[in-house]
Amino acid sequence: MKRLFSVLILLVFMAFGVAIAIVNANEVVFNFYYGSVTQPLSILLVGAIFVGALLATLINSLVILSLRHQLRRAQRQLKQTEEKTVTLIESSDKN
Repeated sequence: MKRLFSVLILLVFMAFGVAIAIVNANEVVFNFYYGSVTQPLSILLVGAIFVGALLATLINSLVILSLRHQLRRAQRQLKQTEEKTVTLIESSDKN
């Protein structure tokens, strides 16, 4: 059921995308530092969305990698602390 709902939502967004592409079929000039490109507005919008999604994925990946590194460091510290605790308990039991 959840998969069917996801597919329906995807189809709705695709329909909106096609409608936007049809309405925005006019050619526009996109100027950037090294030149310019003449493309339909819908193509430029899709490209901008793709670049934005790619940048967001890259930034999120960097954040996730950083958090994983912090987690591994915290797990190592926890393991060391547990080992020290066991050692202290064993040494106090002997006395």
